[in-house]
Amino acid sequence: MTTNSENEAILTCAENVLLNNMKDFAFLLPAFNEERSIGKLLDNIDYLFPSSQVVVIDNNSNDLTSNIVEKKGITVIHEEKQGKGHAVKTGFTEIMSSANQPKYVLMMDSDNTYDPRDASLILEPLINNRADVVLGSRMNCRREKGSISKFNIIGNRILSFIATIFHNHTSDVCTGYWGFKREVIEHLLERGLESEGFELEVEMFVKISRANFRIKEQPIFYKRRLDRSKLNSVKDGLKIFKTLCFFSFRTPGNIKDRNK
Repeated sequence: MTTNSENEAILTCAENVLLNNMKDFAFLLPAFNEERSIGKLLDNIDYLFPSSQVVVIDNNSNDLTSNIVEKKGITVIHEEKQGKGHAVKTGFTEIMSSANQPKYVLMMDSDNTYDPRDASLILEPLINNRADVVLGSRMNCRREKGSISKFNIIGNRILSFIATIFHNHTSDVCTGYWGFKREVIEHLLERGLESEGFELEVEMFVKISRANFRIKEQPIFYKRRLDRSKLNSVKDGLKIFKTLCFFSFRTPGNIKDRNK
């Protein structure tokens, strides 16, 4: 186990790597009614990674989310089909067709529960070609008190255990903090993403695993939301479980291996 000083040294080194590769990565932020949090999140990203590409997908918000983003000079892409899955698919398509052509994409929720500084730890293995996909784990990290309930922790551990048995090791298959190489997103768009809501993460995990992309985890800091969570622990948890089973037991031939 590393000490706090060792973690700080690792983080500083990772940040230096990213600052030398600013033009090569983009932030993807799906957002739904995040007026209380998205402004601070964008300020933190701009402070840590100035001039980085940021793509915000407003998923049919009915509050001031879009206005706050636009006032900061960031373009908002609107996705009217409700659900995180729709927002992320639109964001992937937008980034893949952008003029900047980023090599790496970092996806994080817009509720400011994830720390932008951890982007350095997420993206460093991608830049150094030690992984194709990196998940930020909330299970093996420092968590702010009240950031996640014991019920959700237990449910997440069960889902992650199932995902580990059938696919790749993961401690947090439901995390909203992901780093991708460009070719991984291209693969996902080519194969198609079917999930509409919070079950998107497990669908991506299964398809990425079956395509033999290298998956790595990094411990991150997880903060408490400023308002109520949009996740229904029971309803969405069951949907995530069903989605994980559906894609895990679907005929492997229906999901293309990138090495074939």
